[in-house]
Amino acid sequence: MNKLRAALLAAMTSVTLMGTASMAFAAPPSDITPDHPGGVAAPHSPDGVPSNAEGPNMSSWSSAIEFAKRNPGTKVPGTNDFTCTPRKGTHPVVLIPGTTEDAFTTWSYYGPRMQAAGLCVYTFNYNPGPDVMKALIHPNDINEAMPFNGDIKASAQFLGVFVKYVMKRTGAKKVDFVGHSQGGGALPNAYIKWYGGDKTVRHTIGLVASNHGSTLYGVGSLIKAAGLNDKWQKMWDYANVTADGQQTVGSDFVKELEAGGITKPGVKYTVITTRYDDVVTPYTHDMIEEPGVNNVIIQDLCKKDFTDHFGMTYDPVTYQVVENMLTGRDYKQVDCKFVPPYYQ
Repeated sequence: MNKLRAALLAAMTSVTLMGTASMAFAAPPSDITPDHPGGVAAPHSPDGVPSNAEGPNMSSWSSAIEFAKRNPGTKVPGTNDFTCTPRKGTHPVVLIPGTTEDAFTTWSYYGPRMQAAGLCVYTFNYNPGPDVMKALIHPNDINEAMPFNGDIKASAQFLGVFVKYVMKRTGAKKVDFVGHSQGGGALPNAYIKWYGGDKTVRHTIGLVASNHGSTLYGVGSLIKAAGLNDKWQKMWDYANVTADGQQTVGSDFVKELEAGGITKPGVKYTVITTRYDDVVTPYTHDMIEEPGVNNVIIQDLCKKDFTDHFGMTYDPVTYQVVENMLTGRDYKQVDCKFVPPYYQ
């Protein structure tokens, strides 16, 4: 479990199980419409586009997020060139970050490599929340290094706005998605299923994707069994990190997303996961067991790869699989190498 979330998780669990009568909860989000997504803009990412200077190439998630905290809105190397023309056989690629991680933190490894592979690559920031360690005490203190904390439906609406902008600037009819955690599961799934994404997305590739919520090492299962999901969600809403509650197993959001099936016709779905996912637990919750979905376990391609949840976007083996898929090559052809656990 990520250290940033562990302390908050323990505190919120105890408050939820003890009761919430003395807590004054924030009002639920206003209705979300295409013209008013209802989320929070990131000041250093106008219209979602990171506006600060381009950051360095980073080799690990932990070093990237420390840089992002000091430099909000850092441009991801190799991304957001709106003059880029997709070469034949490829589509613009939208890289979608996960919960509490900005575009630079998530994609500083992927961006320059994808550009070198001849891909047009775009990414964005939206819906930041407070520092997770301080969320219960200071829920209104926005930390730009921790976006995608707000209501996932709001983020999904904004994703649609960003996709349309990319399509307009590039002239493309459709885009490909590559996303991490929420950005590979709950967020793109919501956009595709509810907000017209089935008309704009060709292929969505989710890395350790939160497709069915997480048991949070048994905490989520306990909350679900006790019938406390509503109180649990209110706690996350109060702390201004709504997305975390939405991605807990048994949440109303998960139930709504699963109802009638997650996938939509006309969109290609791929899930790439690791047996060592330490955030979406069990790791099988990453997978979508529906017709036509390609579920890939990275250890089936490379037994020496022990990458975990946050290491996934800095794992060279996983990157090879993704690039192969986006460029029409055999995704199974990878240079298998030893990748240690906690590759951060």
